Amino acid sequence: MSSISTSLKVSAFLAYRSIAKGNKGTSILTILIMALVYVNLMFTSSVFAGLIDSTENHVIDTLYSNIVIEPREGEVYIKYPDSVMKKINSVPGVIGTSAQYCTFTSIAYEDRSSGWNIRSIDPEDEMAVTTVYDMMIEGKYLSKSDTREIIIGKEISGGHGASLELWSLGGVKVGDIIEVMFKNGVKREYRIKGIFDTNFVESNRLAYITQKEMESVIGIEGMASQILVKTDKKGEETKYINQFVELGVREDVRPWTVYASIVATLTKSFSAMNALTSAIGFFVAGVTIFTVVHVSTVSKRRQMGILRAIGIKESIIIQSYVFQAVFYAMCGCTAGLAILFTILVPYFIEHPLIFPMGHVSLLIEQKDAITRGTGLIIAAAIAGFIPSWRAVREMILDAIWGD
Repeated sequence: MSSISTSLKVSAFLAYRSIAKGNKGTSILTILIMALVYVNLMFTSSVFAGLIDSTENHVIDTLYSNIVIEPREGEVYIKYPDSVMKKINSVPGVIGTSAQYCTFTSIAYEDRSSGWNIRSIDPEDEMAVTTVYDMMIEGKYLSKSDTREIIIGKEISGGHGASLELWSLGGVKVGDIIEVMFKNGVKREYRIKGIFDTNFVESNRLAYITQKEMESVIGIEGMASQILVKTDKKGEETKYINQFVELGVREDVRPWTVYASIVATLTKSFSAMNALTSAIGFFVAGVTIFTVVHVSTVSKRRQMGILRAIGIKESIIIQSYVFQAVFYAMCGCTAGLAILFTILVPYFIEHPLIFPMGHVSLLIEQKDAITRGTGLIIAAAIAGFIPSWRAVREMILDAIWGD
């Protein structure tokens, strides 16, 4: 054990002397390159993580909340939703519930017409489970007593930077009258009370009317197509679902993830892209370290020969270069994190990237930071080992005399 410890101490000393006596400009430039490689690795990963997190939050906050309760198999509506909601609201950690009717309709304005989904809500209940009420860009949110009034997402209205302009109503405004044809054949005119923009395409394709209005259209009362449940934490849906079942909720209870196929698609696609960019980043880091160490071994060929001649083991010399490479990588990771947290993260909080899935800031996860830092250090160690191992294979006299 003592011989190993001594070897490591000698290797570390040689590495320190080489860095301290070496060209400062080369060392700084190498560390800067490592820092930029690390920033690039983390930036790509953080954008992907931010995009997925943003999409998940939008699905929860503007579409399905944390948990969705649907009718039992073979039934169209949930019977006695008030009783179900009372049970659920008694569970600690449940923030709110909202019963909705959901139906597909045809919405027309002048010569434009297309199909859109409409949900009916009790506005006060809905404000506890989604954030649509806080995202009105024109007009006002619904009130409980509203009839013949509707709020629509910007993708339905058109304008406001809508992505689906071709299928929209061509830029209708608050106060315009639109015609809605329901699946049961009922046709009604509605005044647009408000237009909302959630920064998420899927939820911007919805329209809302009050529960009272929907029941007058479909001719039933006291039922619901679904109940949305808001909990205090994301990721603990299974725990709450089990509690609901224990309380006697017999309807189909599902977490939001069942409806978020877009998140699974994004995760799969971005994982492949992330792996590719990471591989390229590690390769660049390895090539950089390899070049620095190779140049160092060539310039110190005579010195390495002398060290071997006086009894320094080849393994110690190799270890010293590996230590140098690891030092550069660790300094690069530290500098990279400093750049991320002091410059890039604050900037993208103020100026988020705009995607159809929402506004995205950098999300730096500890696991990713450690994984990519470890990968960079390993790549550097390998790149430091190869040229130093090749260098010490040379005959001692050839190294000393340059033959």
